[in-house]
Amino acid sequence: MVRKSIFTLLLLAVMGNVSAQSLRFELNGTVYSEGELIVCSTPNEWGEYLQDMQVRNLSSDDLNVLVKKEVVEDLEGVMNYFCWGMCFGPDTYVSPNPVAIPANTITEEGALSFHAMFDEGVFGKVQVKYSAYDERHPEDAVTINVVFHKSGEGVHESSAVYFGKPYPNPANSTVSFDYNLSGSNATAVIYNLVGQEVMRQEINTFEEKMSLSVSELNDGIYFCSVMRDGQTFATVKFVVKK
Repeated sequence: MVRKSIFTLLLLAVMGNVSAQSLRFELNGTVYSEGELIVCSTPNEWGEYLQDMQVRNLSSDDLNVLVKKEVVEDLEGVMNYFCWGMCFGPDTYVSPNPVAIPANTITEEGALSFHAMFDEGVFGKVQVKYSAYDERHPEDAVTINVVFHKSGEGVHESSAVYFGKPYPNPANSTVSFDYNLSGSNATAVIYNLVGQEVMRQEINTFEEKMSLSVSELNDGIYFCSVMRDGQTFATVKFVVKK
């Protein structure tokens, strides 16, 4: 009977170690519980909704960690993507390469981030579930749900002042925009997927169309933000594909 009890305790201990979670989502000291839902409702300076995140390795082993996304609630006119070591396009659902996290350490801020970009005039919510897991043991995963929310409260649409969608999209040499900016000074600033400025051009607000050469840009996703009086008036996304 004593031998059987000892065996049972050892078996429970082994099962406990197997089921113990090796990873945890955190951000600057804030610990998130498994499956927790967080809301990202404040855009950054170029109109993108961005949620930074960190991953802590709770185990005593070095882990190679992959990240995947699952769109729970989608909305037409919203592009979502994530960065894990590098940034991936909206059609990537599992990071192609793992990121190594040493035992008992946490990733640096900025290594993992979740993003959503709403088209001009699109409001509502998008919910995405993200998971981080050990490459060798996909069942050893931690998840978090992020709701990207763009509210239309306080927004008054104007048919007179606008900045239209890019065309052609995708673009291979030139991308164009139709607009009416009522004669005030304006600048078009182009950012790449990780938020780096790659191009800037003054807008002639007395005209109704602007064209930009993208022949020197690499294939990928870009954002065009229109700045008026030091404020972002509109942001639209376009793709370069040659």
